[in-house]
Amino acid sequence: MSGRRRQRYIANFELDGWPHQQPPAEPHSVADGLAVYTVGDGPPLLLLPYPHAHTRTPMIQGELAEALFSLGRTLISFDPPGAYRSRRPPRADMAEMLGCAGETLVRLGISGPVDVAGHSMGGLCALAMAIESPQLVERLLLVGSFSGFPAVMRWGMPGSCFSPASADYWRLIFWGLRMAAGWSNMALHKRLQNLMGRVSLVDRQAYQPVRILPGDARLPIPIRMKWNQGMRQRLSYHRRLHEVSAPTLILAGRHDPQSPPPCAHELEAGIPGARLIFFQRSGHSPFAEEPALFRQAAAAFFNDGS
Repeated sequence: MSGRRRQRYIANFELDGWPHQQPPAEPHSVADGLAVYTVGDGPPLLLLPYPHAHTRTPMIQGELAEALFSLGRTLISFDPPGAYRSRRPPRADMAEMLGCAGETLVRLGISGPVDVAGHSMGGLCALAMAIESPQLVERLLLVGSFSGFPAVMRWGMPGSCFSPASADYWRLIFWGLRMAAGWSNMALHKRLQNLMGRVSLVDRQAYQPVRILPGDARLPIPIRMKWNQGMRQRLSYHRRLHEVSAPTLILAGRHDPQSPPPCAHELEAGIPGARLIFFQRSGHSPFAEEPALFRQAAAAFFNDGS
């Protein structure tokens, strides 16, 4: 690797990029290049999608969506521009994510405040929505999330995932540097996703790796990876956590390497009245590793706000 080069990207790769996964869900509507989803007939709940490219299905059909749908909610979500069925050219910044969230609510005829949920980077977007557009957020559910990039760098990767004596520690650093320098391709993108996906589960044998296909080394990376450029600009809501006025529940895995417990404690300390629950046998995705307990905690919060 010598010097920095201009990274190449591929848009909407997710539509046919994961041949081992179930077919992507059909959107409720696609207008002006934005695909919007709604499933169910209960009280609405807006589930913010992941803003980056480390996804396998549209947010509306992932494991978190299934857990929340089981609570009798109407789930609402969208594909970020450049991913799945949203063909709009992406900016891949927070203003874009919040704009798409507001556009989704308007298109579905929802004018009042709505319950909002998000996981990981999607949780960061949900947090931003509660701060930037408080009139739209009734209650806020944050799962495995954080206040921003500085919190992840302070308490998270790579030290939270691996010992410096581990070869994976140095792989994570080296691959990350290649990404930052523009020397990346789809094969490297998938290797990085597999590296982080496996270590993010308590039961690492349960992880289903992304298949690296012939020709991936010649493909550019998904265009939503541009989001990471914004994160490197130190996007953070740490100093604005006190502005969250919506009742907030924080659900976190005790063994989460991507959003370690200090990230959750920071959110709890900064958001007025926030409640924090740790899942003792979970990593980054408690809705997948302890689904019954997760549903119980989420149902109690949405039913009575406790």
